Amino acid sequence: MPDSSAALPLRNYNRLTFGELADQIQCLTAHELHQLLAYEWVQRQRAEVMALLRARLTELGTGVAPSGTPGVFIPRQASSPENLPVMPRIDAAVEGTEHERPTL
Repeated sequence: MPDSSAALPLRNYNRLTFGELADQIQCLTAHELHQLLAYEWVQRQRAEVMALLRARLTELGTGVAPSGTPGVFIPRQASSPENLPVMPRIDAAVEGTEHERPTL
């Protein structure tokens, strides 16, 4: 029988202790917490875990943002001109020299 927790946002969810779960849910979004809560409701029915998940959902509902590093891989965004670092202008004065500014 396949592991029904494989698609959940936390790796090895069924093996996490309560303390580990409390730490790891800090980086989850409300959608991911709802996934865990639904799984818990159908599969495990652990009242203390469901209370923990609901409490975190309440925190997120007040404007607290997820923190930490998520447990899933998020690829970097491709570079676009607006994301590139600002380069110094080529006509900026060079300290200690008396060169003329180049004209373009």
